[in-house]
Amino acid sequence: MHLTAQGKPDAVIILDVTVHPTLPVYQEGEDVATYLTRFERVALLLQLEPSTYAVRLGCLLMGKAADLYVSLSPETTNDYDALKKSLLTGFKKTAVGYRLDFRNAKIRDGGKLFPVFSSFNPSISELVRGFRSSGKLPFPKEVHDTRPVLGFAES
Repeated sequence: MHLTAQGKPDAVIILDVTVHPTLPVYQEGEDVATYLTRFERVALLLQLEPSTYAVRLGCLLMGKAADLYVSLSPETTNDYDALKKSLLTGFKKTAVGYRLDFRNAKIRDGGKLFPVFSSFNPSISELVRGFRSSGKLPFPKEVHDTRPVLGFAES
């Protein structure tokens, strides 16, 4: 910055203080399915190459997720889709796991159903995705039963 004879700056140079977003770090206790969705969205916004997702994800895992990562084969950790599937399976975020969580959910918040259903948004998506891809029930037959969901009988 240069000063004029009156002691005022003749030009102000503004430094580039642009914030560069970074990929989110997985925190212990965070829902892994939600984290992976967030990871993919931020990576897409940052215009990262999908071929680099696996190595980037491996560097961002903490706690149980990091332990699972270390236990996987190099072939799995080099392939993002396989890595994602292994992490979801390790955290029981599969169609079967979601169905059991949904079945065991309790109605809270004054007996309103919306909080129960909204907390299972990824769960329902996973069930529907499994059903569409296979054309049959997205869970093993031994898990299927005829008990009404959340205690409501079908009419």
